Amino acid sequence: MSPRRIRIVLILALIGAGLLLHAVRLRTAVPGWNERAKPIATRITPQSELQRRFAPRGDGHPGSADYEALARHLLEGFANYRTPTGERAHYPGEPSQAGRSADGMEGFSRIFPLAAAWLASGRPGSIELASGRLDLAQAFARGIAIGTDPKHPAYWGDVGDYSPQLVESADIALGLWLAREQVWARLDASEQARVVTWLSQSLQRQAWDGNWQLFALTVHRALRALGADVSRYDERMQTSWEILKSLYRGQGWFVDPPNGFDFYNAWSFHYSLYWLQQLDPGFEADFIDPARSEFVSTWRYLLGPRGHPLMGRSACYRMAAPVPLLAQVGRPASASGTPAAGLQRGEALRALDASWSWFITHGAIDAGRVTSGFCGDDPALQAAYSGPASCLWSLRSLVMAFAQDRDGQLLDAPRAPLPVELGDFRIESPVPGWTITGSRALQRVELTIEANATVPEPPMRRHGLLERLRESIVHAPRRPDNHTALYERRRYATDLPPGRCTP
Repeated sequence: MSPRRIRIVLILALIGAGLLLHAVRLRTAVPGWNERAKPIATRITPQSELQRRFAPRGDGHPGSADYEALARHLLEGFANYRTPTGERAHYPGEPSQAGRSADGMEGFSRIFPLAAAWLASGRPGSIELASGRLDLAQAFARGIAIGTDPKHPAYWGDVGDYSPQLVESADIALGLWLAREQVWARLDASEQARVVTWLSQSLQRQAWDGNWQLFALTVHRALRALGADVSRYDERMQTSWEILKSLYRGQGWFVDPPNGFDFYNAWSFHYSLYWLQQLDPGFEADFIDPARSEFVSTWRYLLGPRGHPLMGRSACYRMAAPVPLLAQVGRPASASGTPAAGLQRGEALRALDASWSWFITHGAIDAGRVTSGFCGDDPALQAAYSGPASCLWSLRSLVMAFAQDRDGQLLDAPRAPLPVELGDFRIESPVPGWTITGSRALQRVELTIEANATVPEPPMRRHGLLERLRESIVHAPRRPDNHTALYERRRYATDLPPGRCTP
């Protein structure tokens, strides 16, 4: 073949490859795949100060001033990454399969409850930024007014069946109720009506079985508590509640299809059940109160000064693990249940301290954001449905702590040791089939899943060159599926993290 023909063939091959690549991307590409935010260092509350405040300090512990510094760091991060119109925040990190618009909405909705709890606790209405001061109520009210306005170009979009908007609507509704005097009251009548209309879509849409049933229930009770008439959805919400209760297996444990038992029981089920009782005092107290008490009586043993055993999906929600303990000590006054045996408020606070201190000092917080792994960023632990801001659900323990705290009465209270700091133990939890053992000398907590095989331990797959090459071709997440490593190992321990982390 002549050189001229060879050149023609090569040119045609390159054109064909380019057309094929274009066709593949038209079918697979995630919107906004190449639009990536860059980390912005916080200046008012820098990361170095945060790590100093939460470093182990002998007999001392973080107090309200330290947690306020943490909240300001995170809120400064939100201010750094929010859009000019304020209805989204585009954090640095790996995109989700839902695309840039949905990821940006998570950056707004998942930090909103923290800002709302801060405001509800009576703390200052504005925070200092390098560029001036940010009025929190004004910023979030403006973002919500724009995000729920279908005529605005930055509209969050309609809530569809199984949609990201359905998930995020629960945090928007909860935040509005928490900051009803600061944010909700700032919206005018027409804006409130649009918000109610947008949120009410969640009461009409299909949700996956499991923790998804809690999103619409939260929206329903929050809207009702804000004075909206949502009675036409009462029957549908009762059905959602019955679906949720059908997943209850006893001793505080719910199965979460299709994954079964995991830490979502703590940071999703019991978190939402706590807020449902706050939104609707006395809500299902005969069921929720004993379920929470029984759950905490086992769950408390999983928390130690070195975090908790890494098991299950969404590991980056890790700082929310103390939620059930905070829910137990902060239950409504009208509740009929009794505290978990031996649980003190000081133990719940020690769990909060230990969790945030360990993970902050191991890289979980970086440049005003929550990272995607168990310590720092780790795409191997980040599911395709998770985006740069998804891990802000880690803040759920902070949301509860600030909502319960006024004038330092909670966060400055005395602490009590965690079980593993008091002695060795072996606890069996028959419903999930878990055995939890602790070593006081090693400060080590181990979780054994009795039904799983003893050998071999499923390996943790890394997010390597091949996965990144595939992503560069299809412009969509192609992160490894580590379900077997996260659910099917027999042992998980605080000194054996399957993710990228130094114990």
